[in-house]
Amino acid sequence: MRVKVGRLQDIEDGRGRVVEVGGRELAIFRQGERVYALDNVCPHRGAALASGDVKGDTVFCPLHAWPFALETGECSEFPDVCVQSFDVRVEGEDVVVEL
Repeated sequence: MRVKVGRLQDIEDGRGRVVEVGGRELAIFRQGERVYALDNVCPHRGAALASGDVKGDTVFCPLHAWPFALETGECSEFPDVCVQSFDVRVEGEDVVVEL
């Protein structure tokens, strides 16, 4: 299912934004012209990843700084831990997530 989650111009570069889609919270991140979507909940303590610091291609959980790759949701410190990532496309000005 493809869902429009906003407009590119409304997503601040280098910061996270929470969107709710079908009762689920996603963390949306923009790095230049690239946009990423992750499950918003850190598997460690349930923190909102959209509130984390973004450095390069990584978001750091705001509670304990666990690093998650924006593209894949993988945690470089704990290889067995990850969050779900979603395919994102920019179509004109619209940001569309594939669920």
